[in-house]
Amino acid sequence: MVADSSLDSIVNDALAEPTQRVRRLDTADGRRFWLKRVERLSGRLRLQKGNPARTFEMERAGLAALAEAGIPVTDVVAEGPDWMLMPDAGPVLPRVVGDPGRSEDEKLAAFAAAGRTLGRLHWAGLVHGRPAVRDICWDGREARFIDLERFRHGRHGGLWQAADIVMFAQTCFTQWPEDQRWLDAALAAYGTNAPPDALDRVASLARWLAGPGVLANGLARLKPGSKELRAVGLTLARLRRA
Repeated sequence: MVADSSLDSIVNDALAEPTQRVRRLDTADGRRFWLKRVERLSGRLRLQKGNPARTFEMERAGLAALAEAGIPVTDVVAEGPDWMLMPDAGPVLPRVVGDPGRSEDEKLAAFAAAGRTLGRLHWAGLVHGRPAVRDICWDGREARFIDLERFRHGRHGGLWQAADIVMFAQTCFTQWPEDQRWLDAALAAYGTNAPPDALDRVASLARWLAGPGVLANGLARLKPGSKELRAVGLTLARLRRA
């Protein structure tokens, strides 16, 4: 049950409707929330994506772990066995970049905040698992993660933490292949907030991935319209000099 009676009614109405993984809920007084529920998958999709209940609980654990460590993350204002309610945490990073009303300095600040938050997460011995730019919100002060379905505990400077940076950079180059300003701002802030030698480990992982990178470049020539394949080579080239 939600403590706010007006919001409680909205949530109960949404829970009574057919399951939707993520649903936006707006209150009469202008507040916005997101209701996240355990995804309902068919047999084939369940085999491809795994157990949705387990994934949901992993995200719940990740949100709790980040909050306990003092790392900016979206709040959970109410929850049930198969749902969580979270307040809106601001626009995701691609929307920040695409907003003509925002200055370049503000956009750079958003990405610096993302790098800082990811560095703090790694200092806490945690691994995000998939820090895509579309899953990081900016509220004008902090960058907050909104999707932690691949969260795990790790160790400082470990392989999976380096892989976090590879994923973040990959999603940056997928969105903005000709513009490194945003990624550079994030990497600079990450380097000053992450465990020692974290960027060295990122560079080592990028070099180790040279073989898959060559394969991706070959596939990109066969599929010139694939932004994701094109981004692989750009990502590895940039991170080798992280």
